[in-house]
Amino acid sequence: MSTEAVVSAIKESGSTRSSLRIAGRSTWLDAGRPVRADKTLSLRHDSGVVSYVPGDLTLTVRAGTPLSEIERVTREHDQWLPLDPYGSPDGTIGATIATASAGPLASSFGLPRDLLLGLEFVNGRGDVVRGGGKVVKNVAGFDLSRLLTGSWGTLGVITEVTLRLYALPKADRTFAVALKGSKKEVASLVRAIVMSPLTPFALQLLNPPVVRALDIGEHPVCLIRLGGNEAAVDVQLRALSSLADSKEVDTAVWDGLRNLENGAECVIRISGLPASFREVSAAMLSDEYPWISEYIDPVRGVLRLVLRAPDDAAASEDSVLGIDPAGRPDEHVVFEKLPGESWDGIPSAVSDSLSQGVKKAYDPHNILNPGILGD
Repeated sequence: MSTEAVVSAIKESGSTRSSLRIAGRSTWLDAGRPVRADKTLSLRHDSGVVSYVPGDLTLTVRAGTPLSEIERVTREHDQWLPLDPYGSPDGTIGATIATASAGPLASSFGLPRDLLLGLEFVNGRGDVVRGGGKVVKNVAGFDLSRLLTGSWGTLGVITEVTLRLYALPKADRTFAVALKGSKKEVASLVRAIVMSPLTPFALQLLNPPVVRALDIGEHPVCLIRLGGNEAAVDVQLRALSSLADSKEVDTAVWDGLRNLENGAECVIRISGLPASFREVSAAMLSDEYPWISEYIDPVRGVLRLVLRAPDDAAASEDSVLGIDPAGRPDEHVVFEKLPGESWDGIPSAVSDSLSQGVKKAYDPHNILNPGILGD
């Protein structure tokens, strides 16, 4: 698959008004709403490095390149792409950018749009469009790269991306703090850790089902990833030790956390003010429903709920979680995965006139991933 092949496929679909399901390595096809497509356009074989300039900390790759391949290539130069979206590392960079998928490292290194310098895509007319550039500093203007990030393939098929890299840290260590005691004590400890001068690469609060799945204990845990040079990590570790007892765990635990969502029936993300997640985190980190995995990023203000419910529990999941699809005024609810029939009643993400106008401009025949964001 090449850019020219993508252009040809889109122009053919446009002429016949046949819709396309855009896919990378098809590891996340169960995310988003069901797509009403006549055929699939896969970019899994459109992979590889186009340009890598270690001195500039920039990398350009084809969209079908797996995240694991990017990690392998950059590590050879003691660099890395601090992008760890939930799911398999075999997922492609194109799908990661298209879905704006992020993981625990986002609290320190930013979201996919912050690591994306530029991209190439083919819109629904079959036009090849480039946005951004291949350098860290670009000319100001309308940011097409950010427009395509999180558009779920509805505006264009991403074929190539240029990414911002970072130097690989000399030290990268992870520590687990058991959250034991009363709800007030747990909330106080979480608040003290989050408000401390610590600058972790990642910090997550995990409920007991997650802790047991990762084999790092039985109680709720605050998982902290410290990185940088040895001296900086030692200073932060001493600061952490003054706040709470901790034990060191294998940093590979973060890969285990990412993989927990593979095969889940439902994944729900709730975001809001970070302070609200610090105050009620003790109540959230419940063990009452063992089929519900919860992890909270109190720095960003994000709660993820992963459900592998038995049939009888799945039918009552809304009442168990108390989630209103519209969300409260101070929070935003995103349903990343749901059984197909459960999407009825979930508000569309693109029903407003602005979204409809942008969609019509880039994909006038509505042939790219129709329905994946709603109607």
